Amino acid sequence: MGRVSAAVLAGFVAAVLLVVPDNAKAVSLQSIGPSFDQPIFVTAPTGDPRLFVVERSGRIQVLHDGTVTQFLDIHGQTTTDGERGLLSMAFDPHYASNGLFYVFYTGTAAADGGHPGRGHVDEFHVGSNPNVANAASQRHVLTITRPSDGASNHNGGQLQFGKDGYLYISVGDGGTGGSTAPDPALLNGKLLRIDPHGVGNGAHSIPPTNPFAGSATARREIWGLGLRNPFRFSFDALTGDLIIGDVGDASREEIDFSPAAAGGGRGANYGWPSCEGFAGTCPGATAPVFDYPHSDPGGNVAHGCAIIGGYVYRGTQAPELAGRYLYADLCTSELRSIQLGIPLATGDRPESAPDALSSARSFGQDSACNLYVTNTDTVFRIVGSAASVAPACPPTRAKCTCKKGKKGKKCRKRKHKKRAAESKKKHKHKKCKKKHKHKKKR
Repeated sequence: MGRVSAAVLAGFVAAVLLVVPDNAKAVSLQSIGPSFDQPIFVTAPTGDPRLFVVERSGRIQVLHDGTVTQFLDIHGQTTTDGERGLLSMAFDPHYASNGLFYVFYTGTAAADGGHPGRGHVDEFHVGSNPNVANAASQRHVLTITRPSDGASNHNGGQLQFGKDGYLYISVGDGGTGGSTAPDPALLNGKLLRIDPHGVGNGAHSIPPTNPFAGSATARREIWGLGLRNPFRFSFDALTGDLIIGDVGDASREEIDFSPAAAGGGRGANYGWPSCEGFAGTCPGATAPVFDYPHSDPGGNVAHGCAIIGGYVYRGTQAPELAGRYLYADLCTSELRSIQLGIPLATGDRPESAPDALSSARSFGQDSACNLYVTNTDTVFRIVGSAASVAPACPPTRAKCTCKKGKKGKKCRKRKHKKRAAESKKKHKHKKCKKKHKHKKKR
């Protein structure tokens, strides 16, 4: 389905956005921890009360037991010119047992044969101290070349594990104007999906359900294409739906929404460079569910210069945001939320005063699905008028897909033990019910 005329759609969208519910209450932003050095991402392992703050300069700090400890330092392997740096991290879904986590950073010219800014996805192990990583365990998983050494922007840089247990990676078009985005032979301007586990540098595997898994010419890591700079994307912790905040060019910013029930964006072409937001003509492309202009139309309508994608709220600290997608913009630094849907999102509204964030940089989510937003040196927890008594978000656990041979032996053994335990429990329950029934008869 091609994208509709921007002029027709703009009128409809404006009409929807000007309606701000009377019961919409501005949330509060609570500063946590000390001042950080360009905090650009916040996350936590599944079921872990600690909070990990990624600093763009190349360090990761962990907040625990009322204190802050440096978890990892790779500042010598990256630079912060332009949009480069250490951009995000992701914990393996089985981190509690295997201690693995992954980082995305842009490398130095010295490390990459004179080519600065190449994207790196590397694996690390936690050390014997749970609050300090083992820097010596570093393993290169994937290196992403760039179309030009001169451009330091459009790196993408987000890592997230999906409910399927695979690692998703966002990559910008490399500042080319979009020529790389629709090309399946290149990783730039794409959303990637891999199994990052392996032995030795460069080792990773391709999930068999990737759209180009059997291709001889396309990069098999690709999950979706046609993106400009998907700096931040996320999965709804409840539904597994994919949401991408794709940074626009000269006029529009967009939110792309791919429900898990409809394939989760598998093989989707999001239209760049033929389309920007709802503007342009790109038959067959997946249209965004929401876009907003760079110019200020007045009122409560969203506007800005570079979208910063967030998360669907599934936490307990701001129940009035439940089920709504939060996002911000680099230029307006206002926290906003919207109700996602197909074909269009609705009910966009401000959740903070304009400039409340003083240069918003990124969002993050803890293990209870409470959300955080960062600016140049501060991490804020997003809180509402009252805490909810509802249970925290569902835990994300990776499916155990067992390989053949010796490598899959442990996995099959675990599965067998789990099934045996479940069967025993079920059998015991049946016996108990039968015994109880017999007693009642007597």
